[in-house]
Amino acid sequence: MELRHLRYFIAVAEELNFSRAAERLHVSQPPLSRQIRGLEAELKIKLLDRNTQRVRLTRAGHAVLARARKLVRDAESLRAEAQMIDKESQEELRIGYAPSPTALIISRVLCRYNELSPGARVTLHDLTHAEMLLRLRAGKLHAALTIRPPPGQTRGLKFETIRRYPVGIICSNASPLARQTAVSPSVVARSDLVVYRAREFPEYHYWVSKFLRMSKDRLMILQECADVLSVVAAVESGRGVALVGEFITAVVGDRVRFVPFVSDAHFVEVGLLYPQSGFGENIKKLVAASLAGKQPT
Repeated sequence: MELRHLRYFIAVAEELNFSRAAERLHVSQPPLSRQIRGLEAELKIKLLDRNTQRVRLTRAGHAVLARARKLVRDAESLRAEAQMIDKESQEELRIGYAPSPTALIISRVLCRYNELSPGARVTLHDLTHAEMLLRLRAGKLHAALTIRPPPGQTRGLKFETIRRYPVGIICSNASPLARQTAVSPSVVARSDLVVYRAREFPEYHYWVSKFLRMSKDRLMILQECADVLSVVAAVESGRGVALVGEFITAVVGDRVRFVPFVSDAHFVEVGLLYPQSGFGENIKKLVAASLAGKQPT
């Protein structure tokens, strides 16, 4: 028995007329009649009562019709799903990411995405926040795992929070601050700061100003660095402290000490940034994978 036999039978059963069914199926009537007789012979039952005036379903024919429709629907669903999986496996999903903020979530998100879309190809791009925004809007990235953008930068984009991290500082293990269980932003505001370079990371300077409640020109910046490793090295050597989210601990281990701010109102959100419209099934599955690991609030 083949699916086309079931489709032929469904057409005849719905039309109750061999001529109309043949026209609907774009076949001639004699082969259609032979296919129906062949199906009846294979099933060893009579599906249709027919004569020169009418065609009607037998009781068995009614039962077989319901089952045949389900089998054809299932087959069509299987074909569509297989085609979608094949398409996804050929498409490359381009994801921007910020290494240190996403260190604790990126593997979980990608693992869950792989479960939802097996065989899909993913390419990760280590980018600055500004580069992610530009590439998302230019269609060169499908999504980005990053810190929530400042207000005014999310036009045309949507941000889904995955985790919230306490904000504080990292300091050298020899610093007096390393013995504290928490630190006040006002104390940090009077400290020498190690920061990322403003040219490449302007959003970081906005972020520091926000938490310390100081204008950028009043920050006591001792050293600017190009990446997280150089920031950690400068802090470790005692050059100053750096304002960070707790996610940094996944990167630095015990090389430096993380001290949170005194208030739990100081936190940073890390999540998935993607276009509000014009995305396909891969992005829907990536969003689902991201939300599956969302931290309870």
